[in-house]
Amino acid sequence: MNLCIAENLCLFRQKYGYSLEALAEIMSVSRQTVAKWEAGDSYPDISNCLKLSTLYKISLDELVNKPLKDALTKNFSAEGDRICGVVDISQDGAITIPDAVLDMFNMQRGDKVLLLADKKQGMALIKCSQF
Repeated sequence: MNLCIAENLCLFRQKYGYSLEALAEIMSVSRQTVAKWEAGDSYPDISNCLKLSTLYKISLDELVNKPLKDALTKNFSAEGDRICGVVDISQDGAITIPDAVLDMFNMQRGDKVLLLADKKQGMALIKCSQF
């Protein structure tokens, strides 16, 4: 089994701007315990995994099993029919869709998309010509 939890914990701690000490305080553990989790020398118990997944707003499966390194960078990579990466929302609320995604869905800049949003499930964009 290839667990990704150690690398994911380090990436999310850094993404959210927590020091080892700050995260340890939030989790009610020592700084050394957090360092061991991130080094892969030990793993958080299930209750701490639940706290971490809640803190970072990800599922337990994503925390433990999914290699999130690529998803936290701006590098987009196609994996099967999925493309993973991160885009920025500009000051005016605009999102630039990467060329790899536009190509995958045979879209061009200026095309219209439908935005679907649900507080529990997230957001999705659908090419309007599919209606």
